[in-house]
Amino acid sequence: MESPVFLRPLELADIATYADWGADRRLCEHAGWTLDLPRPAHEAHWQRTLEKGELLRLAAVRGDEVIGYVDLAGTDSDHRELGYVVGPSTRWGEGLGTTIARLGLEHGFSVLSLDWVGAEAAETNQASVRILQQLGMTETADHGVDTYLGTPTPTRCFRISRESYLLQNPVPEGK
Repeated sequence: MESPVFLRPLELADIATYADWGADRRLCEHAGWTLDLPRPAHEAHWQRTLEKGELLRLAAVRGDEVIGYVDLAGTDSDHRELGYVVGPSTRWGEGLGTTIARLGLEHGFSVLSLDWVGAEAAETNQASVRILQQLGMTETADHGVDTYLGTPTPTRCFRISRESYLLQNPVPEGK
């Protein structure tokens, strides 16, 4: 049986794992990371991310292995924007994106006491669109255009309120 996935704050030891993912071209292309960046540049980026703390980024861990991260971007006290990455790309298709994104929503609503969480996905990124829909997020009319896999593509925007999330994911008694 697989160990459960959980979120925790980033640690110095995580930098090596995330820097390793910089060599995963497929992950970099899909996540919008700079391609062919030397490993020391990836390490420096992650070091800055850890030190600055400007972005709420939590490591997604299964057992003792980092398998992704979740972001709750923004500084507003009532809402944030959800982002998530599963790495390396050889882990894609295992349902980890949905698990990690759901944990991000749980953290946003239970720890940060947010009123709502938004998220965006490129229209052509069907896996991410499907994950956001599975989480019960509602598509909004606020759409834009972003670049995904090097091509401008419409962006689909989603949102879920704390009330909607809790209706779909009731907290077990005793928690």
